[in-house]
Amino acid sequence: MADRFLILTAAQAEPLRGPTTQGAALWPLALADGVRFVLPVAVLEDPAHHARHAELALLPVAEVPPQDFRAMPMPGA
Repeated sequence: MADRFLILTAAQAEPLRGPTTQGAALWPLALADGVRFVLPVAVLEDPAHHARHAELALLPVAEVPPQDFRAMPMPGA
């Protein structure tokens, strides 16, 4: 099952990366293709990211299947 994400390019992701309010930050995640970055669509309704909502609302939304994410090694493995 694929979840819905905001889709960004590297050029879009970089200026959005970082703190939005005290204790909250946006951190776009690179997909395995190395070209696309994603943020969960929930950031559009999160008041902690209100300062970025106008920019985020312009981004395309798409379903991203689990296999599109990079495999991360387990800590201690």
